[in-house]
Amino acid sequence: MLEWTGERFLPWIAGARIHCEHLHRYTFASLLVKDKIVLDLACGEGYGSFILAKEAKRVVGVDIDEQVVQHASSTYFQRNLSFLEGSILDVPVQGEKEFDVIVCFEGLEHVKEHDQLLSEVKRLLREDGLFIVSTPNKVAYTDEPQYYNPFHVRELYYDDFEQLLAKYFGCVRFFGQRVYEGSTLWDIHSQNYSNYNEFIIERG
Repeated sequence: MLEWTGERFLPWIAGARIHCEHLHRYTFASLLVKDKIVLDLACGEGYGSFILAKEAKRVVGVDIDEQVVQHASSTYFQRNLSFLEGSILDVPVQGEKEFDVIVCFEGLEHVKEHDQLLSEVKRLLREDGLFIVSTPNKVAYTDEPQYYNPFHVRELYYDDFEQLLAKYFGCVRFFGQRVYEGSTLWDIHSQNYSNYNEFIIERG
């Protein structure tokens, strides 16, 4: 089992917030990869690639850490899923335009050569392909809580992120993500769960 260092999310570590953030991203992406050929950059422990592989035609996960890739390969068995050791700045995949979808969650901030990473994405992504990427907003992640992550090499503010993506893609859409506490009330004697009400309560 891999050791928790704080560099990569591991599914067995404690803390509901980080689980919600990471698992929600991959579950959301899985809605967009049905029958597609997918590249998961900075795949880490492999849990996310495995989620994508449940819907995708084929998934290739890439991570720079040899031990992590060995763990992923021996933990997640699926015929359409494989893992490669290599840098996201020099992806160990030959050729061009090989993938319908490329995913890179929380990897951008771990390298300083952002343009090199995006150039690799453009090399490997088909012309009508989809690039799904996430990175922390430096204002919310670092500045406001005055928090420093030693594994982050280059974080971006929203405007910087937007400008970076606009250099490489003609169509860019942004989604925000927040984790909220939740509660469910239901009739324990009823089998009808088709109707529900959702309430959002804001403190203050």
